Amino acid sequence: MKTFQLCSLTILFDDVPESGDDLKGQEIPLVEGLIINKEEAEKNWLLEAVLTPDWKDFFTEYLVNGQSFMTEVTITKRTNDPATLVCHVRSVNELEKHFSVHLEGVLVVKKEDLSDILIKNLIEEGYEGEALYKEYRQRKKERGRAIQGILSSAYEEVKEKGYYRLGADNDTQD
Repeated sequence: MKTFQLCSLTILFDDVPESGDDLKGQEIPLVEGLIINKEEAEKNWLLEAVLTPDWKDFFTEYLVNGQSFMTEVTITKRTNDPATLVCHVRSVNELEKHFSVHLEGVLVVKKEDLSDILIKNLIEEGYEGEALYKEYRQRKKERGRAIQGILSSAYEEVKEKGYYRLGADNDTQD
């Protein structure tokens, strides 16, 4: 196992996106965080995030409902490319001034996947040469609409594999 500093945690969405909808993200401000690569074939990760008390109800609801959600995380440095995980809350623990949330996640999109798909899409759109390079850098920087389709595809893939749980009242798979 390898342990890294968790630099950012963004909840991408928790509801099933409508076709063509953009995925909305909510960055969760971290007090501290760790992420552990369990180095398993299933690409499982453990996360611990120390958060301010105003986020406790948010994560407690996910815990109680047993609902999964997609996240983007950056490790080691905020400037690193994010990885996309499907997570579920394992526990919510009271601390003196804050609380900690333990998440378990499965890696669904690596930065290499995003870059490969983005460059392929740009070529299909007719970009080439210097224009291709400039547009690639711009879209990668903005992480805009091009990334939305990739994340929607990842969402569909993890649903099919059974990693995504919709809640205690719905059929779930682990």
